[in-house]
Amino acid sequence: MSYALDQFCEDCRTTIVADDGDGSREVIRQNLEKLLANEEFVASNCGPDAERGIHTLYEDPKLGFVVLAHIYDKGVESPPHDHGPSWAVYGQSVEHTDMTIWTETGKAGDDPIVEPAESYRLDPSMAGTFNPRQIHSIKFPAGARFVRVTGTDLNTVAQRRFDLTNNKIDHSKAVPRPA
Repeated sequence: MSYALDQFCEDCRTTIVADDGDGSREVIRQNLEKLLANEEFVASNCGPDAERGIHTLYEDPKLGFVVLAHIYDKGVESPPHDHGPSWAVYGQSVEHTDMTIWTETGKAGDDPIVEPAESYRLDPSMAGTFNPRQIHSIKFPAGARFVRVTGTDLNTVAQRRFDLTNNKIDHSKAVPRPA
């Protein structure tokens, strides 16, 4: 029997209750890679017939973590941003996503200046983790699909989005979702 979404969510619950820190995020990352190796899961949630957009696959009523499927027709490059106090684990299901981690290198008035510090690519069945307040950006081609697990509903927390041209920060509740 293949590793399925319900088992993944149960494993997330068990892991977060035992350790809601770096160790749990690494276990979730590894388990997400295991889930993405399940071809039936990928086909039904991220396959060519999947509805476009962002879809909640699961939201834990007690712990608050959320499992989302991201299905895109167009390629997107996000601005550098963080997820506020939440962590995020991204797992690639179709195509690839280029991930960039940014670091604060100075100040422009009250706002930090950020520069790229590290980049890597997620290919299908690979997952990567961003810790709370870790600044990152993503870039993916048309047809990319991924699963993202967050520690909370990101629409409920303040996040920073960095405007590199003007060295300003937007402190919105959510990073705009690509169309």
